[in-house]
Amino acid sequence: MAMVTIRLPQELRDRIDKLSERSGRTKSYFIRQLVERGVDALEEEQRELEEIRAAIRSGRRGFKTYSMDEVLEHVGLTRMDIGMDPERGQPTKETRQPSSAKGPKKAGVAKPKPTTNRVSKAPKKQ
Repeated sequence: MAMVTIRLPQELRDRIDKLSERSGRTKSYFIRQLVERGVDALEEEQRELEEIRAAIRSGRRGFKTYSMDEVLEHVGLTRMDIGMDPERGQPTKETRQPSSAKGPKKAGVAKPKPTTNRVSKAPKKQ
């Protein structure tokens, strides 16, 4: 078995030490478990992404599409939060921090109206 050295914040190391002491298992056991679970999750995400990409490339129908404004609303952001002019949809001169990083939104600030721009397949060549 290969040995790998990693740097961990002291708080995380302390938590692993406590797990080890309480369970009677080695720290290496827990770290291996965590790495294996993380790799499994990342591999699954990659498989899912590749399936989506393949479906898009093949032109498979049945996927719902969302406008950028719908996605931004879902995650609690506005066009201004990502540095876009709310009216023209173009980048602004000054990009602000996302609203989630600034704390709660101020009352009375109007959100831009959703547009009907939808993501769609490229036009067919004639």
